[in-house]
Amino acid sequence: MPASYRTPMFVDDLIMVGVDYKRAGKELVEKTNFPSLEAAYSAIMRVPAIREVVVLQTCNRFEVYAITTNKKATIESLKSIIEARAGVPIPDEKFNVRMNVDALRHLFRVASGLESMVLGEQDIMRQVRDALEYAVKNGYVSKPMRSLFEAAIKVGKRVRTVTQISKGTTGIPSASVTLAEELLEGLRGKKILVIGAGMAGQIIAKNSAKKGAYVIIANRTLSKAESLAKEVGGKAIPLEDIKKYLNEVDAVISAVGGGAKVLSYEDFNDVKKKLVVIDIAEPPSVDPKVAEHPLVVYKDIIAVAEVANKGIEERAKKVKHAEEIIEEEIDKFVRLTQRMLADKIMRELMEKMERVKDQEVNRAKRKVPEEYHPVLEKMASAIVKKTLKDVILKVKEAAERGDLQLLRAVVDVFSLKDSMGEIEIIYEYNGIAEKALSKSIPR
Repeated sequence: MPASYRTPMFVDDLIMVGVDYKRAGKELVEKTNFPSLEAAYSAIMRVPAIREVVVLQTCNRFEVYAITTNKKATIESLKSIIEARAGVPIPDEKFNVRMNVDALRHLFRVASGLESMVLGEQDIMRQVRDALEYAVKNGYVSKPMRSLFEAAIKVGKRVRTVTQISKGTTGIPSASVTLAEELLEGLRGKKILVIGAGMAGQIIAKNSAKKGAYVIIANRTLSKAESLAKEVGGKAIPLEDIKKYLNEVDAVISAVGGGAKVLSYEDFNDVKKKLVVIDIAEPPSVDPKVAEHPLVVYKDIIAVAEVANKGIEERAKKVKHAEEIIEEEIDKFVRLTQRMLADKIMRELMEKMERVKDQEVNRAKRKVPEEYHPVLEKMASAIVKKTLKDVILKVKEAAERGDLQLLRAVVDVFSLKDSMGEIEIIYEYNGIAEKALSKSIPR
């Protein structure tokens, strides 16, 4: 019988529900973003079947990764939460729903930059890491989900190192700063007005400050702008005051969400010097007609994407190799969890047999002279070791070849409740190993 590959319970119970720019568009994604991660977790943790959860909220995606005891019910609940946050009906086809190994694969692809607007972008790696750190810090995950995300981060690093798919890449927010730098011939000593203090605004503000610019941040919620301004050594202003600063700054970069229109053509009537305006909002938050103003250099998200996608043709050739690495890493992850299960089985089995041995030896000691006690101890220990020797060998071999049916049989025969309770072996997983191991992938 050929070896079969099965996922342990926590992968079988893994789901991902979300919306992203590919299926839903950036405007809808922005509507689904919560004002804070704590607000998102507060809503999500009301779903009773969820055991562990990580929220990945970025400019281009809102995704919930959860380990649940009821996949179907949890998926529907998460859809309802996301739809309620968006405030508009969301058709089923605009949701991205993944389960089991497919959810694991999607996470690996996201971390590797294969699902990004800019192929291979670097920003997503930090965002995945930050999402995990927040969930760990606030007690929303334990070992299973943590191991999934840590594996995803390692896969993302390996894909980038081996394929060089991220060479020369930058995300849209970072690319907007690069474009401003090109148009202003450097940012050191320049003043940049950043509109929006969300994910994109934070990247823009931090990158601008690193390049020597003084950053002014405008946001609907002033406290959020003040927090970011403090971090970058800049200044925070109310959103309604941005018109007053158009003659004080060298560039305006708008990353405001929600489809808001923050600057009209008329707002630029009093501009008296060259002003670079970059708008990465979708739909535009600045009236595109400002491009007609003689002193305004206007660039929209398409122009920014051209900067971000330099060398896209060469990077696209590396996607297949990246996907092969991901499939190999999925196999490695599944095998690792199988070995973890085998280790747990062996440890629990040894502990149980030691308890039985101690009970029987103590009972026997009461019936024989004390001088025979050491002999009883040695004899009982030898019997346990010799009896378990073949079982332990079989458990190790079963884990190596992925024969989890045999592991389950051992668990059943010896009534190892902890091993069975932590990881059930029920979900068949075929084909990954044969496919991955048939390829030679550089490390």
